[in-house]
Formats: sequence, structure tokens, C-alpha cells
Amino acid sequence: MTNTYLDRSNYVKGLLLLIGKDHKITDSERDFLQKIGNALSFDKKFIESAINELFDNEYLGNEPPVFSRKQYAEAFLRDAIQLALIDNDLSSEEFGWLQSITVANDLANEWLENELGDYLSGTDTHESQELEIEKIFNTAEHI
Repeated sequence: MTNTYLDRSNYVKGLLLLIGKDHKITDSERDFLQKIGNALSFDKKFIESAINELFDNEYLGNEPPVFSRKQYAEAFLRDAIQLALIDNDLSSEEFGWLQSITVANDLANEWLENELGDYLSGTDTHESQELEIEKIFNTAEHI
């Protein structure tokens, strides 16, 4: 991905806010966010504290993250879709959050709907693939 702290922070913050949209945090969501944090070189204890303090953190805000590159926004949304559906339930709040991020990053709503459709139909099976953020790190383009 990018080497900017802002993009990496926005990635984690956006996913943190996503897991809070349904007002519950599952072990699967915790594990997923730890995996993202590790991929972005965040300390495990920092991620765990951020998760534990999610509902009490008045400074976190509620603005959708905006990324410096379209590629990062798309990767974020693909990972966010996987995270939102990790409990097999996409709440209206979670979907609304994904839509707000799509708009904030100048992506078409149709793009989000297609990605969701691919994920739900099994066309895009994230379970057997690495995270989108890991794919970006594994390409020479991010350097």
C-alpha cells in the first residue's frame, strides 16, 4: 500500500468504525482487524486497545475515510465487505457506511454493488485469498 501514515490510519479507523456499526464486536471481527493491523505494521496491543475502546472513544469521529489513491479505496472497500459479512449479516448501518466511503472516494455506487454481488455470489471468494491490502503490499507498485 502506501507508506503514508494517513492512509494506513484511515484503513484501520474505517474498519474500526465499520465493526461498531451494529453495536457488537465478534471474535471474528477482532481477529480480522488484528490481521489488517499486522499487514499495516500496527502494534497488536494498539489494535486491541482501539477495539476495546471503540464505543467510548469520542475522538474517533464518524467521517468516512478518504484515501490518497483510488486503488487504496477499492482495496479498503473489498476488505470492508469481507469484514462486514464475517458474521453473515450486513446491517443497514454497515451498508450505509460502505456507501458513504464509496461516495467520499469518488467511486460509483454501481462499483460497490458489483463488488458486494460478486462476494455474495461466491464469484469473489475472499476466504481463500489474502487480504486486499496484502495484495497491494505484495506488488512493486506501492514502493
